[in-house]
Amino acid sequence: MHPQRSKVLSGLIIAQIMVGASNGVTLSMGSLLAAHLAGAAWGGSAATFTTIGAALFSIPLARMVQKYDRRTSLTTGMLLGCLGALAAMLGAQFGISPVILLGFLFLGAMSAVNLQARFAATDVASEESRGRDLSLVVWSTTIGAIAGPNLFTPSARFSEWLGLEQHAGAYLLCLFGQLVAIGVWRFTLPKGLKPAGTNTTQLIVKKLTAGARRAISTVAVAHFSMVGLMSMAAVHMDHLGLSLSIIGFTISLHVAGMYALSPVFGLLSDKIGRRFGIFLGLGMLGAAALFMICWPDPQWSVVTSMILLGLGWNSALVSSSALLIDETSAPARTFAQGRSDLVMNLAGASGGILAGPLITLGGMPLLAGVVAIVVAIQAVFNLPRKGTASPQPHILAQ
Repeated sequence: MHPQRSKVLSGLIIAQIMVGASNGVTLSMGSLLAAHLAGAAWGGSAATFTTIGAALFSIPLARMVQKYDRRTSLTTGMLLGCLGALAAMLGAQFGISPVILLGFLFLGAMSAVNLQARFAATDVASEESRGRDLSLVVWSTTIGAIAGPNLFTPSARFSEWLGLEQHAGAYLLCLFGQLVAIGVWRFTLPKGLKPAGTNTTQLIVKKLTAGARRAISTVAVAHFSMVGLMSMAAVHMDHLGLSLSIIGFTISLHVAGMYALSPVFGLLSDKIGRRFGIFLGLGMLGAAALFMICWPDPQWSVVTSMILLGLGWNSALVSSSALLIDETSAPARTFAQGRSDLVMNLAGASGGILAGPLITLGGMPLLAGVVAIVVAIQAVFNLPRKGTASPQPHILAQ
């Protein structure tokens, strides 16, 4: 056990609360802002550009861990996110859509940091507590993620008080939250913190084991499914004639499912096994899609599906992230982690992009059907195979 485990975990948890709140207020407000300036068709651009930005920054930030340490990588990503918040704030203030989109892109670095933080928890964890420690950091996002959307009205009033455009205040709050996170990391993350055994004098041949590939593809499928169904859930509920209060309550239940039970899934992953947690997650994701198709009561089908969607994503994320650590040697971990976050974000962006056309062609049943098929294929890919062993990553001395 790392001697500074408690200090590092505390710092990660506090920072994740701030990042969760920043993400919650800026992504939701970003959809409203983009639709306000460029029309309803651009409402999804905030999530799309932020996800693309997270994908673009994930590999460079992972390489910074290899070359420097976690504190340098996380702080750099958050500083890039601060630039994004400033750009979005200026774009909102002066009504310049391209500047806002650029801001969303750089805010993707904040999302990349949010994902990398779960791996930072494993740097100080023992092999027996990886799933638990990782899940605690994921869980801490719950507080901020739920609080963020509730900052709409206060941020708008704050903007008016400062004489700013009503959407701009959200990005000022986001900037403040990120600066707090940077300050927390300055005092809680020790210099030189990185995966144990990482040696920058070694050259890693970029080859992943079969288990690592399954871990990466599982979290990608989970994110594809979650973003795809979630991105159209509010629209679907609106078409069903549900009230805004029911829509908002359903989304809150979904967000709670995404994070609140992380410690439970982490414990199950440690005690029963990573494969159990992965199949539990895939099972809930598949059930979420099937309820959208088969349940005769459309209102209860979407509420149940959104809860299962969040829980399934959570279980799959925690267990597959822990499996990725198990399946990679220490020098190869930062490369594997960066690759995982890259693929995860690209998959999420794909889900969001495909959701609209699929809904247009065949409604929610078609979108849910595609998700169910993708999840089923991933479940088959994760089935144990007799007589196959995962080769270990090759490490060459420079």
